[in-house]
Amino acid sequence: MGHMGKRRVVWDDVERRLWQEEHLPFGLVRRLINTDSDTGGETLIVDVPPGWTLESEVWNESDLEFVVLSGGLQMADIAAARGTHVFLPSGVPLGPITSSEGAELIFWHDSAFCLRTDTPPEPATSRTVLLDVFDESNWVTVKDAFAGVTDVGSHDDLAVPTRCIRLRKVEESGKDTILFVLPRGFQKSSLEYHHSTEEIFMLGGWCSTDPHHVYRVGEYLCWEPGVIHGVVSGWDALCLSKHHGPLTSPNIPIGAVSVDITA
Repeated sequence: MGHMGKRRVVWDDVERRLWQEEHLPFGLVRRLINTDSDTGGETLIVDVPPGWTLESEVWNESDLEFVVLSGGLQMADIAAARGTHVFLPSGVPLGPITSSEGAELIFWHDSAFCLRTDTPPEPATSRTVLLDVFDESNWVTVKDAFAGVTDVGSHDDLAVPTRCIRLRKVEESGKDTILFVLPRGFQKSSLEYHHSTEEIFMLGGWCSTDPHHVYRVGEYLCWEPGVIHGVVSGWDALCLSKHHGPLTSPNIPIGAVSVDITA
């Protein structure tokens, strides 16, 4: 079944619950935004209280990924302040972790969450850390970011180019995490869809995915494969997007109401 496709979730309205796992110190609070029933992965907002500490060097069976929305964490040699994106593959030691001021995180784990204290396997890939996704100097055009990787022809004729950061790059599967920036006056008039699930967190400004749905800061949406969207508009929009497969964006005729995602 995979992820549940949802048109809109206001993440501040999602029920908060204690996060209780073996080897996970008391104090974290989680909001469950979405689940992937096929893999056991979850999309979460995690609240880290001031003074929270994980002292031991545990590791996780799942790949972990997060963006710091506010506050900060110190993870071994990583100082993760607001805007920091961190990807930690399975097998990478997590501790020690401290947060003197507390933090709020957008957090993903790609399969079932399981902390372990035994000897970890060699990670299949290296960790990545990018400081400050809100820093404009880190933004490049979509055409530059994806040159030679995927078809970005639908961005050829845009009067106001989309910019982005490819935060997590997984060329083999296409499971990228991307910050898309839709500047003032952005419009993309074509209709399109994706062959894989896409999740989006709104971090700034506003965007519209069609004339009837406008999203603002603090909102989340999830599109299952084949969901048609367009005309897409935006104004100073910062859209944190996670694709769970290849980032394909086939253009389709205006007026189309359904597509064959196997095509």
